[in-house]
Amino acid sequence: MSDTWKRLPVSRRILLLVIPLALVITAAVDDTTQRILRGFDLVGMVYRQVLTEYVDDVSPDALLKAGVEGMLSSLDPYAEFIEQRENSEVDALSRGSYGGLGIKVRHRNGVHTISDIYEEIRPLTNLRIGDVILRVDGMSLQDEWITDLRLLLRGAPGTTVRLVIRRPGVSDSLDLVVRRRDVILDPLPYAARFDDGTLYLRISRFTRSSADSVRAVLRAAFDGEPVTGVILDVRDNPGGLLEAAVALVDQFVQPGTPVVSMRGRQPAYARDYRARETAISEHVPLAVLVNGRSASASEIVAGALQDLDRAVILGERTYGKGLVQTLVPLSHNAVLKLTTSRYYIPSGRCIQRIVYSGGKGSDRPMSSTTEPVFHTLRLSRPVAESNGIRPDIPVVPDTLPPALRCIEELDTFFHFVVQYNNRHHLSALPVIDHTMQAEFRLFYDSVAQCTGSTLLTEVAQLEINARRHGMREEAIDALTAFRSEVRRNVIAEFDRSWPLLKQRLELEFASQVIGERERIHVTMRDDKAVRIARSLLTDPAALEAAMLNSSSY
Repeated sequence: MSDTWKRLPVSRRILLLVIPLALVITAAVDDTTQRILRGFDLVGMVYRQVLTEYVDDVSPDALLKAGVEGMLSSLDPYAEFIEQRENSEVDALSRGSYGGLGIKVRHRNGVHTISDIYEEIRPLTNLRIGDVILRVDGMSLQDEWITDLRLLLRGAPGTTVRLVIRRPGVSDSLDLVVRRRDVILDPLPYAARFDDGTLYLRISRFTRSSADSVRAVLRAAFDGEPVTGVILDVRDNPGGLLEAAVALVDQFVQPGTPVVSMRGRQPAYARDYRARETAISEHVPLAVLVNGRSASASEIVAGALQDLDRAVILGERTYGKGLVQTLVPLSHNAVLKLTTSRYYIPSGRCIQRIVYSGGKGSDRPMSSTTEPVFHTLRLSRPVAESNGIRPDIPVVPDTLPPALRCIEELDTFFHFVVQYNNRHHLSALPVIDHTMQAEFRLFYDSVAQCTGSTLLTEVAQLEINARRHGMREEAIDALTAFRSEVRRNVIAEFDRSWPLLKQRLELEFASQVIGERERIHVTMRDDKAVRIARSLLTDPAALEAAMLNSSSY
């Protein structure tokens, strides 16, 4: 270092160092600004040229929307451009209600089937579960996707929509006029208190009213007989409002306890959420049930309570959605839904499982020895990052053997109950006896076109190819005999699996004939996760041991 430099005052030396750095930063900012302006210019020129020079007329609105959606498709599936006509849906869902028909629609292979009708709506509508929607207000749905259908069906309560539907068991299509109603989304469809003092709460979604609904049930329960434990069931819960998830955790931890934080590129989107309200109970034993369809806000509840060592988590690994979307107002009453940050739960880990690049997603690699190790706050248990929430106690539901998997793949339970209900017009749950067992097997073989197994399909195709290639009759006879043996095995598997098949039928009948609450009630009889949770919550030593021996890392 030169003597001249050393003789300079410290303030001058700092200034000489800062000025070049500031020039570099300014140049970088200017370069970014120039690239943004260049992008605006190019996009505008392409837009103008297409509208004025393309061989056919092009809708300016459609071209603009296609351009915006093309940009967003390079990010992640949650980025969305919401036009003015859709804004009311954003507001309605955040309130936990919307104007619509009160139905759920399943889209598969180009077919839109009504898969459920909310219990409060069933006496008021002329639609039935299993109806296939063909047209909406004269518009054919042959090329429409479920997101477009939702926009067509929803609207102001009191208005009507004309549907053409195909009903199983009815030869002709039906032309129906259906009135839209104010549909309330119940965030707590089922609550029960078991004989051992355990309180069970099924939380189906996180809306503005979720925390109030849970709080009311908890207060009523704790004001009565002693509560030995609480089970929060967020299986199949896709999430919802972050504030509702935080408010739920509030009920079980001290005020000031960290619950979740958000971090992104911009400081404006960084925020820490801590418990604010006085808990209903800070010490009651707690269990949370999760599965692969528990996502977002559900994972925040499960992950925060796991990190705080406040609850034991049972079930299957959760979906792994740790991305935060912000609604950014645009001109012309449009809204941009954009991912602006990630969720981080109290241990510091992120639950996001899928990494997006160029609009395509791939599973993040599982934790390895080179990645950071996160620990829970009270017991210092190691926990994994970036792959959803792994349960402390894995509980895998019973599954059908491979030979019968097509029963689920083709929704055979659903379609059988639809046709049975349309024939008998049930008002109560039927007895599932040997007669129905035979009827279900016939339906499974014929109406559902279920071949029994991929093996049976492959053998049948091999037999066809053998004949086509002129194989000897002895070889073809051997294939035919083998196919018959596979078929006998399928029938045997059906008989062996009948107890499980019967359970699935009971659940489907409960759902279609009575509704969601009855389905949950029937589920309780054979739910392994609920049974294990109850045994742990009534045994403090077993509960602590289960958490210490957790398999979540």
